Amino acid sequence: MARRSVFIPRDVYPFFEEIHVDFDYFQGFALSQKRKSQISLHNNFLKAYPDYKVLEISSSSLYSLGCALSAMDLKKRTSQGVTTVESAFQSSRIYGADCEIGPFPEYLFLPGKECKKIVKDKSKGLISYHYLFDGMSFSAPTYHISLFYDYLYLNALCEPENMETAERLLESGYNAFTDLATRALNSQARSAALFTALTANGLIDQVKDYDSYLALFRTGKNGLNTGPESFENVQLLTRKGDVQLLSPVVPCTFSRAETENYYKEKCSSLTNRKDPANYLDLLT
Repeated sequence: MARRSVFIPRDVYPFFEEIHVDFDYFQGFALSQKRKSQISLHNNFLKAYPDYKVLEISSSSLYSLGCALSAMDLKKRTSQGVTTVESAFQSSRIYGADCEIGPFPEYLFLPGKECKKIVKDKSKGLISYHYLFDGMSFSAPTYHISLFYDYLYLNALCEPENMETAERLLESGYNAFTDLATRALNSQARSAALFTALTANGLIDQVKDYDSYLALFRTGKNGLNTGPESFENVQLLTRKGDVQLLSPVVPCTFSRAETENYYKEKCSSLTNRKDPANYLDLLT
């Protein structure tokens, strides 16, 4: 049994809702196992929220759009050139409050996976508490811990390099998002939910400017909240690092056998190879 988050766009601040779902986790590195876990997570969520359309955002997604929205693939403009969202994020990390480690601009243009591994090795197990990117400084406030990650992801989807992917997302009708591979506080699923919410509410242009972005998410340039309203409808971390939930956890009621049958019926044509055509929507 495992627990992951489903992120839903919302019309009001903080522009998303996080739903926690219990589901059967399928162990193993095979792509089929990851996709079975995805099916279990989604179907348990849909039993409680049947009116939603869910998309997994990762390379193991059942649909090609989910892979295209991966931070490893999304391009991100910088003052020095174009990289990926993942590399821009990882290379901007600053670890430790007493003895700082980072940022790592020398790794900015490495492939995302390589950059992530190198930075993680250099972090010495510390938590990143600050970020420096293109002369802009970001903190990780408790009410929006992913403030910087979301800034990169949202802006990437506004840039020409990702125009087609952004249009596909907005036209797809997906209104719930998961990122099965990570339990990190920074999630591409949350960022995708934010993008759809802000676009639907005519606010997406505010993310393009540093000052207006901080104001949109009720944060001052000093990284502190702008007042009690910053904590409105926000799930905060407890001192133990757990999330103080705003809604009940969705129980696991979609059985393991049902997941196996679902995969056999709908996904039998898929393989365990990471192939550009190995997605349900691209099968002929």
